[in-house]
Amino acid sequence: MKKVKPISPAIKSFSNTQKINSVGWTILFCLTSSQLALAQSNNQGSLTPARAASIATSTAITSSIINNPFGGFGTYRWKLGANSNNPSLVLEAKNPNSLNPDDYSGGLAGSADWSNWSVWATPVISQFKNNIAPNTSNGTVVIGLAGLEYNMDDTLISGLSLAADSTSSNTTYNNGTYKSTGLTVSPYLAYQINDSWLFDLSAGYGGSNPTTTVGSSTGTTNYTRFFSAIGLTDRIELSNKLTLTPRASYTMYKDSLDAYTSSTGAYNSALTTYLYQTKIGAQLAYDAKVATPFIAAYQLVNSWSASQSNTPPSVYPSSYQVIAGINASKGIFYGTVAYQIERSTSQFRLYGGLRF
Repeated sequence: MKKVKPISPAIKSFSNTQKINSVGWTILFCLTSSQLALAQSNNQGSLTPARAASIATSTAITSSIINNPFGGFGTYRWKLGANSNNPSLVLEAKNPNSLNPDDYSGGLAGSADWSNWSVWATPVISQFKNNIAPNTSNGTVVIGLAGLEYNMDDTLISGLSLAADSTSSNTTYNNGTYKSTGLTVSPYLAYQINDSWLFDLSAGYGGSNPTTTVGSSTGTTNYTRFFSAIGLTDRIELSNKLTLTPRASYTMYKDSLDAYTSSTGAYNSALTTYLYQTKIGAQLAYDAKVATPFIAAYQLVNSWSASQSNTPPSVYPSSYQVIAGINASKGIFYGTVAYQIERSTSQFRLYGGLRF
């Protein structure tokens, strides 16, 4: 019987080295994969609260554009063109039938309408909840919105607004948090076609430096947003108290997060998403003088894409939107509270302030 030669120490050593290397490569692959998974998870999850701030800002601007020519509610407004002879902050007509500016008092907050320029502002609080898996989140967006506006004979209105937003969110899918403060500059235009039809166009560009936290890992990156919206609104008075407001709009959102490395060394790759949204529906409002309850229903059609092919969608291709709320006004004071629901998402919004 032929003897089998024992394996030499060199071959044994080589075999053990191969095993060690195999284990090492396996560990390295797992660590790398976990870092990539963490990177994708962090940036993908951050886009949901980031976009919530973009949508809240765009919605507030659109609301202000529509409410200005149609009247009603929406902004704290100061007419410019103070009367130097009497710079009072309260508009007071000494002779209501007079066309002489000297017969009116009017400082910055309440001048007679001898100027087409005005400044406006409104605070907005928006709470959101997104249950679309896997990147679920909820939080609050607080916005301070102000603008400078020119009104050309109530026909063409153009302006520039500045929004300062603060977002605090829980990324519930990974027990993390997302916090940011940012600025957005938005030019806009509205054209009053006739007594009932209004065309509006707006855009916004801005960003922030959000900080995400997951367990002991934190990271800060650069976020930029761009949105543009175009809309057509009709106003139909069904009675002296009941008003129907059909609206169709198209909005594009671009949200970008730069690459960054977290405090635990995890690399997070850059990510950009695009959302194109068509919205068609109508609002029904009942004017009860001090308070005006309203309800609105819209159909949403969404087209969504991302720079990373493995990014799960954060919206549905088709969804509904129902909004119910109350506008309230007493003298120069106004307020709006509204609750909005869509498929797997919800939002609570609150406006308030003074109107001149």
